[in-house]
Amino acid sequence: MKLDHTYILPSVLAVIVHAFVALVVMSEWQSNSQRTPPVQVKQRVEATLIDLDSLLAQQKQKNVAAAQKSAAKKADVKQLADKKAAEKKAAAKEILDKKVAIKRAADRKAADKKLVDKKAADKRVADKKAADKRVVEKKAADKKSSDKKAADKKIADKKAIDKKIADQKAADKKLAKQQAAKAKAKAEAEAEAEAKLAADKQATIIKAADKARADKKVADQKAAQALAEVEQALTSLLDNEEAQTQALAQQATNGQAVAAAVNYIRDAVGERWVRPANARTGMLVELIIQLVPTGEILSIEISYRDASATEAFVSSVVKAVRKVGRFDRLAQLSPGLFDANFRKFNIIFKPEDLRL
Repeated sequence: MKLDHTYILPSVLAVIVHAFVALVVMSEWQSNSQRTPPVQVKQRVEATLIDLDSLLAQQKQKNVAAAQKSAAKKADVKQLADKKAAEKKAAAKEILDKKVAIKRAADRKAADKKLVDKKAADKRVADKKAADKRVVEKKAADKKSSDKKAADKKIADKKAIDKKIADQKAADKKLAKQQAAKAKAKAEAEAEAEAKLAADKQATIIKAADKARADKKVADQKAAQALAEVEQALTSLLDNEEAQTQALAQQATNGQAVAAAVNYIRDAVGERWVRPANARTGMLVELIIQLVPTGEILSIEISYRDASATEAFVSSVVKAVRKVGRFDRLAQLSPGLFDANFRKFNIIFKPEDLRL
């Protein structure tokens, strides 16, 4: 057992004091034994011999026991303090472990929430992209259907016009033949009547013959006039047919002119378009462009853009149209053709395919 150092110094001093007293007593005892013995007095003195070493040993044992008791007490106090410190440390560790566990649970919950939020955000982005794609596809399908209906209508209109022209031509020819047949029959009937009249009037053969020749001449004139009328009707019919043919040819020419103008607009914008770095396949923007008959651009509006089209891409397309400034070749179109097709029109841009 460890002794307390505070008891060492008093114990040493006590030992020294006892040793000094013992030394003094011993010296006095030796000096008395060498002197002349005193006169014996008949008086009984009782004395007790004290063993200083034994006393010192007992005192030392007492001091050691006290020191050991004090050390034991201090050890108990220290052991109790250590126990309390250990319990406090264990309690602190338990609290810390609980805090760590709570923090880990909170971190795990936050991570799970973040993962759920990310999945939800990714799903929203995917749903939006799918919706945008469906919108673009529907718009393209609607435009394709509209273009097909327009083309079918043009074909049907052309067939109707061709049939109408053919029917009119056949009717006119039939009418001309009927008129010619009637005129010829009438002339023949009149000639036959005149011939009969001449036969009945044998007495007036010369006069009848002259009259017959005159009547025949008139009939021939009438027949010639009827033939002339038929020829004029045929000529008028051919003129109408030629006019209709020219009108159809003009429609074809107008279609070619519109197609050439569309290609010209596409090429003019494509030459001035500078592809931005973030332009990707699938981006789409649709513009509404308004012009004057000289081809000069009055306004540019953004009518549609898909979700993937960036600001840089849209801005680059608008800038390319502005760079054109004026589509000079459109001034060569007729006013009616320009108003019908290019006064105000839509144009669709894609990075991989610039098209109207």
